[in-house]
Amino acid sequence: MPNFQKCSTLANAGENDISFCTENRAHGAARTTKAKAVFVPHDFEGEVGNAELLRVDDPYESIIELAYTLNKNDFKPEVHETAIVHPSAVIMDNVKIGANTIVHPGAVIGTRGFGFHNKKPVPHFAGVIIGEDCEIGPNTVIAAGFLEATQLGNGCKLDSFVQIGHNCVVGNNVIFCSQSGLAGSVIVEDDVVLAGGAQVAGHLTLGKGCVIAAKAGVTKSIKPGITVAGFPAIPIEKWRRKIASSLSLS
Repeated sequence: MPNFQKCSTLANAGENDISFCTENRAHGAARTTKAKAVFVPHDFEGEVGNAELLRVDDPYESIIELAYTLNKNDFKPEVHETAIVHPSAVIMDNVKIGANTIVHPGAVIGTRGFGFHNKKPVPHFAGVIIGEDCEIGPNTVIAAGFLEATQLGNGCKLDSFVQIGHNCVVGNNVIFCSQSGLAGSVIVEDDVVLAGGAQVAGHLTLGKGCVIAAKAGVTKSIKPGITVAGFPAIPIEKWRRKIASSLSLS
């Protein structure tokens, strides 16, 4: 196998990177990727950018195994001279934190995410990038990404006991109230609010300015500006009518 710089996602791969595709035909980022080579299933049809196709039994398992070699690095953490870091703080490898961001006691940033494939742990070497003017509450956990960093934009405020899963990309000025959380690979656009205990399933998008009410469980992507409640989460007006109707029948 030729030399590669690193394992990467299709969308973000450079011309010397290797990526993977679990589908049996090219679509979306697979058509435009700049990757040098891509692991694909044996029955894959079509082309993936200009990449060489590496046909394997399990593309995801192949990229995981290779990531242990290519993406693991000897990261040497550095602390800026103006930063104030307590000796007991838990900041893992490949974590970048912007200016004026506060991390409260008990928070863990950059730990391996809860990802498994064929009962084997998925490595998360890509780390975490946190923007400026954020606040990370006590006992909050932000998991590292697999091939791309987990990201928080500027001005995000996280209360206590918040969970940000691996590979999530969070925009600017997002608020997470206590015990709210994201499963892996969730995209959160700017100005979103998650009220206390709100939970979001993986691989969804929360549109700009939407609000997730307390204890809501989000199972589908939410459009911008919408407020949702309940489980599964629905527009709050519908949820209120549903609750009112159930009370009138009781």
